[in-house]
Amino acid sequence: MAEKNSRDRLFRAVRERIKESNDQDLILMIVNAIGDRRYRDLVDTIANIESEDGWSTALEFLTKAQNQKYSSPITIGQGKTNLEELKYREMVFELLSCRGLEPIITDTTELLKELDDESSLIDASRVLVLKLEELAVEQIQTGDTLFFDLSDNVSVSQKTVNLLNQKNSENIHSISLERNENLINIEPLWYSEYGRLALSALGIKGNVVNPDVLDSVLSVIQIPTTIKTRIVDVPSFTDTEEETWSRPSNRVYRKMHTHLIHHKVNELSLLASRHTIPLLNTLLDEASSTYEDSSSTTGYKEILDYINAHISVRDVESLLVLEKSSQMKNTRIATTAILAIGNFYHESSVAILVQLLCTQKNEEIEKVVMRAIENVYKKCPEADHVINDSLDTECRNRGKLKKLYRRLNREKPLYYQ
Repeated sequence: MAEKNSRDRLFRAVRERIKESNDQDLILMIVNAIGDRRYRDLVDTIANIESEDGWSTALEFLTKAQNQKYSSPITIGQGKTNLEELKYREMVFELLSCRGLEPIITDTTELLKELDDESSLIDASRVLVLKLEELAVEQIQTGDTLFFDLSDNVSVSQKTVNLLNQKNSENIHSISLERNENLINIEPLWYSEYGRLALSALGIKGNVVNPDVLDSVLSVIQIPTTIKTRIVDVPSFTDTEEETWSRPSNRVYRKMHTHLIHHKVNELSLLASRHTIPLLNTLLDEASSTYEDSSSTTGYKEILDYINAHISVRDVESLLVLEKSSQMKNTRIATTAILAIGNFYHESSVAILVQLLCTQKNEEIEKVVMRAIENVYKKCPEADHVINDSLDTECRNRGKLKKLYRRLNREKPLYYQ
């Protein structure tokens, strides 16, 4: 009930803000919601604009939000950050019930233009799902299945889901690999969706591995070892960063795919797709463990790069590895990870931060945790009930949490910004 009341307060705050705001303010609200990946706030904002001024205006503002700047996270020095291309596309597709269909070739702006004649967000979503599913089927039938993920989309037909699964299976089972002495070229695995997922999750870099690494990859994919019977010996091959495949057909997704293969983390940050999270999780986990043992300057910079990449993407799937880093004995890593969690405006991040505060003995970390909690609270109405409920549980620092909660509760939350 408390969560519903908090969300109702946000909805009312958004409605009031929309009545008193000019067009640019409204566009900025959309931009910030997308930049922070606050999906529920984006839905509320678009719904309120539609209610006040109609779907056509809401669509116009949503389109204008592309290529704008949003308020930077608390861990980033600059005041504004360019809205990342694939984050924008993923949020817009999810808003229009098209999550998982993003790899289709058509440009986001072109798709939105076609929805101007519709009367509401609901009608626009229905029309777009039908159109994009048709385009996706055509693309998938060619074997281009990279980055399509229909596991969370109930709007797409089961027939299309089955087609995607079938093509993914055909792709992985038709692969043959080249071997030169004790090295194997795994490039074909990168261009099958099941292979790509396994390679990213294991943090594999490049196109050439030894047989032990290949065995690990195949065990993650959980397919029969028939691939090993189709390994062909060759006199030589080269691990190159040049594009030799035509997939994915979507130019931006092809660029992301290349960056994933070669671990170009900064470039991946500029795209900020949720598809980068499995790789970023592995890279951060490995780098944090290595740094705790060696504490090198280079190692810490690596960790910062990975954490900043997680913040750019801002997907809740990052929270597990960030939570692990926040509990490390090395204070430098722990505080950096805690501040990062404070940029995820979701009840899960508040729960992690409150638990950290309740078990903490280190005063420096306590202060960082409270700062992070405050930052989440300002843009996540669900944080209210998470903190309130925690006051009734065992908590080493209940007094500090209670004092923080009272102060935050008195101040006007900035949910709608």
